[in-house]
Amino acid sequence: MPASNSLKAADKQKITKKLITELKKHYKGSPPKQDRSVFETLLFSACLEDSNYQEAEAAYSRMLEKFFDLNEIRVSSVLEIEEALGDIHDANWKALRVREVLQFVFEKYYAFDVEVMRRKTQDAANKELMSIPHLSTFMRDYTIQNALSAHVLPVDHFMGRTLKWLALAQKKDTDEQAADAIKAGIKKSDGQQFCYLLKSVSSDEKLQPGFEEFEQFEDADPMEAAKRLAELIKNPVKKKKVVTKKTTKVSKKKPAKKKTTSRSKTAQATTKTAKKKTVKKKKPVKKKTETKKKTKK
Repeated sequence: MPASNSLKAADKQKITKKLITELKKHYKGSPPKQDRSVFETLLFSACLEDSNYQEAEAAYSRMLEKFFDLNEIRVSSVLEIEEALGDIHDANWKALRVREVLQFVFEKYYAFDVEVMRRKTQDAANKELMSIPHLSTFMRDYTIQNALSAHVLPVDHFMGRTLKWLALAQKKDTDEQAADAIKAGIKKSDGQQFCYLLKSVSSDEKLQPGFEEFEQFEDADPMEAAKRLAELIKNPVKKKKVVTKKTTKVSKKKPAKKKTTSRSKTAQATTKTAKKKTVKKKKPVKKKTETKKKTKK
């Protein structure tokens, strides 16, 4: 079976074409139209990482509604931003990255505007974006693809795991390496569509338990990727139940006293009675006075 990194560009194109056809059957629509600024795209990418578009849009809107303006978000704590994002995967990390983006751009440009990046080369834009603390490669590539129209594939952890399950990337590959492994099979005009479909399937809660077992498909034939994916969608893997050890009632209460044998019980009883005997004081005996009364007479 051919390895994913040894496939020819023509073979990769055949694989991705079949994948796109199969994914379109189950995930309708197309990637949302990009009408955000470069800066807004960068902020939104933090919400989108390892989440689907609906969750990301909802979290992004909640955050903007919660605070008065972007500067208030910048001076807020990570916990406050996390609470504003709401119920979304890795909300704490996303909150931290949002604040770091705001802080970096404000300190460099004294405004929340990086439209100047559109006039830079891709290498220069890459260099500037990666100088932002805690910025992920997904955020960088998503911004470059959608705001700067460059031919890159933004792949997050869930998407990279799916590519490994499809045998289009190797187990040891990083998310960025997984994206590079399949990039030759994607035309620039199909880049956004492919990433949209890949994100849709990788963030599907019904299929995630199956993608978690990507290691056993490391030696699978990548040419059969679309076929195996169709089978998984038809018969998804059930999520494994986490087995928890049952705790006895004794563990919740005070530790029980050790049981003693019959011999030890009798020994304890005798010691107790002995102590009681020693503790009891004897009443003083009254002296007889009859003899004294006779002598006086």
